[in-house]
Amino acid sequence: MLEKAIDRVAAAASPGDPAAVQAHLDALTKPPGSLGRLEAIALQVGCVLGDPPPSLDSAVVFVFAADHGVAARGVSAYPAEVTAQMCANFSGGG
Repeated sequence: MLEKAIDRVAAAASPGDPAAVQAHLDALTKPPGSLGRLEAIALQVGCVLGDPPPSLDSAVVFVFAADHGVAARGVSAYPAEVTAQMCANFSGGG
């Protein structure tokens, strides 16, 4: 009985296309591959959740961002001026 239930769920599932999931990850506001292992996990989760992904109507994300002395010393990957632009992109779903 359990096996039949699992078969029904598996047959109804629409797994995500790995290339499409990776393309989505690469289009986000970050250098491609910059999240390391977390990005590999995101790819796996995206493939498991399928297309379209389940609705997350009650999800909440907090993003904290600031410029600090590292940017002033010239060792940051991006100038301090792009912080606001990146935050706006994050809030827009990017």
